[in-house]
Amino acid sequence: MKVLLVRAVLIAAAGGVTGGLGIIYFKHVLGADAVTLGLLTSVSSLSILVSMLFSGWLCDRYGRKRAFVAGTALACVPPLLFFLASDWVVLFPAYVVSAVGSSLITPSYQYIIRVSTRRSNRSTSIAAVNMASNIVAMAVPPVAALVLMKLGGVPAVRYSFLASFLLISAAALYVAKRLKVPEYTENGDSKPSLLEPLRDLVRVYRISRERRLHYWLLFVATGPFVGTVVGPFWSLYAYEVCGTPGELMGLLPTAQALTYALLLMPVSRLSDRVGRKRIYLSLRPFLWLSFATLLVAGTAKSEYSYLAPHVAWALYGVFATSSASMAASLMEAFPKEYVSRWTSLRNAIYYVVAIPVGYLGGVLWSMDPRLPFAVALASDLARTLLLLKVPETYIAHEKARAKPPRHIVVYELPGAGLSAVVRLLRDRLGFHVVEEADEEGLREVMRRREPSVISGEAGLRVAREDGALVVLLVAPRYERAKRVMRERGEPLFVAYKELEEEDRKVSKAVKRYFKADLEHLPPFDVAINMQRIPPDVAERIIEVAYIGSRRRRRRPRRR
Repeated sequence: MKVLLVRAVLIAAAGGVTGGLGIIYFKHVLGADAVTLGLLTSVSSLSILVSMLFSGWLCDRYGRKRAFVAGTALACVPPLLFFLASDWVVLFPAYVVSAVGSSLITPSYQYIIRVSTRRSNRSTSIAAVNMASNIVAMAVPPVAALVLMKLGGVPAVRYSFLASFLLISAAALYVAKRLKVPEYTENGDSKPSLLEPLRDLVRVYRISRERRLHYWLLFVATGPFVGTVVGPFWSLYAYEVCGTPGELMGLLPTAQALTYALLLMPVSRLSDRVGRKRIYLSLRPFLWLSFATLLVAGTAKSEYSYLAPHVAWALYGVFATSSASMAASLMEAFPKEYVSRWTSLRNAIYYVVAIPVGYLGGVLWSMDPRLPFAVALASDLARTLLLLKVPETYIAHEKARAKPPRHIVVYELPGAGLSAVVRLLRDRLGFHVVEEADEEGLREVMRRREPSVISGEAGLRVAREDGALVVLLVAPRYERAKRVMRERGEPLFVAYKELEEEDRKVSKAVKRYFKADLEHLPPFDVAINMQRIPPDVAERIIEVAYIGSRRRRRRPRRR
């Protein structure tokens, strides 16, 4: 995690040295128009798609560290090409190389996070890395923008790409030297097959269907209509539509990073307590507000419109704090040996759709710069409904009982033998028996230091307290009816009908006190709650039950 943190800081600095003016440089200096920028996004998506079909398999087969280092090394190439470029044509190979590097980094990074963190604090661990990078992203861009505008304006951005190249190179060398990753590989000695990656993706898709994760895949498939359609145009919208001056462009990433940094750790800790799904659903509206702010600023223009992008970026930063929760949820949904391929499958689906959507974004921008953002807003409002269907992966761990139980609560399905068991407990343990008591009487019993055996509905009310050992006695209704028949001298069918009515009363009481259902009991001989019973005691219970049942079966018949 330390290595990932240092790398994140260097990569964030590399991205920030352009001062948020990179896309503006591509358009106003290298001559790439809006349609070309959209086409570049489509080419990048196509490159990622092709490489992602194999990258997850390569990561799992030949090592995640190798893939991670190789991807980081490839990320050095695009800024070097941007620095050397004299025309927008050079952008195409740079975007292709960047896409290939990204396709290697993403699945290996997901795996490294999965094996380096615990479920109980995974969101917080991811947030710590993101926090470090965002502190850098908050400080570097505004300074870089001011310096670049002093040095010659947008054309001076060219030299910031050289600085970016050096920083990413340093990150690649550091990761190669310091990163240590436990590897889990499959069929490492077998001869590789060109069809194996595709078969693996099919296998991962089947697993996703078994785990009811296809809603995630549908959510991902609609993602390009939210992210890719506006991907190249955020900064251009602020610069050209809202009129944000170049000196203030560097404050846009700062506005986003500031809200992100302030809220990320609290939100991620909350995710580790209350669940991932609740967090990313609750924060989704801030993305909608971000889009809406830009649309309003671009429609109802005023002298303060240049400030609207800062508000939109800040709102996006609030929304982005849910990214750690969503990442943790996606990682936890799959076995760790399939995490890289699960990531590859999701990305492959995303980029299949992103290929035409990138070009569509450029066409929409050329018609009206507001259209890509309007499409993104409408699309995310619709696809958020899919998130309601995805499973919650966080499992809350209840605290163990702080002190041993003082009282014994015994309740039964009517006729299961409650009286006999209570009598035995009283005789063997010498406990006071409470069969009927009102609320005041029960409070008095619970205040006593002396242990008691509490039965019947009084026991059900006490069973909610932490100071009691709760025992449920069950038996098939037919067997209980035979006992009642022998005790009361009633016909069997009469006893059976009486028990049906009494069972319903007990079931209603259990639902009222425990929110549980006694109508659908699984078959069992002994029920043991391991949260409340230590393993050594559970072992003794099972041992006694086993020996007792064998003795009972072997008891010789009386002549």
